[in-house]
Amino acid sequence: MKKIFKIVLMIGILFSLNAVASGELNKKEMSEIEKLPIFTGSGMHIIKAYKDEQFYLLRVNIQENIQELVLTADKNFLIAGKVYNTASGEELSIPNDVSILDGKEALTYGTGKDVYYLFTDPECPYCKKFESYFEDIKKDVQLKIFFFPLSFHKNAVALTQYILDNKTNAAKVDAMMNVTVDSKEFKNKKYSDKQKTSLNKIIAANMKLGEELGVRGTPALFDMNGKALSWVNVLQRYGVEVK
Repeated sequence: MKKIFKIVLMIGILFSLNAVASGELNKKEMSEIEKLPIFTGSGMHIIKAYKDEQFYLLRVNIQENIQELVLTADKNFLIAGKVYNTASGEELSIPNDVSILDGKEALTYGTGKDVYYLFTDPECPYCKKFESYFEDIKKDVQLKIFFFPLSFHKNAVALTQYILDNKTNAAKVDAMMNVTVDSKEFKNKKYSDKQKTSLNKIIAANMKLGEELGVRGTPALFDMNGKALSWVNVLQRYGVEVK
């Protein structure tokens, strides 16, 4: 009997796993998956894939929109949605090549040995919430920070320009942590056309890096191995409880 392949839309799929799928598929193996009827003629192209005993984790380009999908081990069901480790609560995702970020951060925060890469939006309430705990982890971590102003935050680009226009790392950190749209210094800030062009190039470069890693929202946090992490779970690693 001919198998019927279905796509199942689910949000928050749970698996009892201890780690992200670890066996990366080669091009030939990904090509075999793309022969499934659901991929044929759909415009979906697999960029990267990992296999676990229970499922395949796929990073797919769907008409220029990058998404991560789950394909069951028997290849009968394709699942759209996030996958969580039921033990740790962490979202499972395909590791990214964070080597592309080396030396390109807009600023750094912290003096610790544990390095993380953070994409943030200065008008994002969740980013500001995360920032409110920075003091608690500054001796444990080193955050390499990139800006990813979201289009629906109308002041995000202007705030990012203000932060980046500071000359020292310390001044940039202070602006990121303390300056808001209501701050007098922000409201009165003026730029030359040359300054604005230069700042916008930095922002565009930051956003391009984020897009290459599949960043779609903020805060987006990655460890040294390119694994996407929950900022809440990272804080908990260092004994910080989010209130």
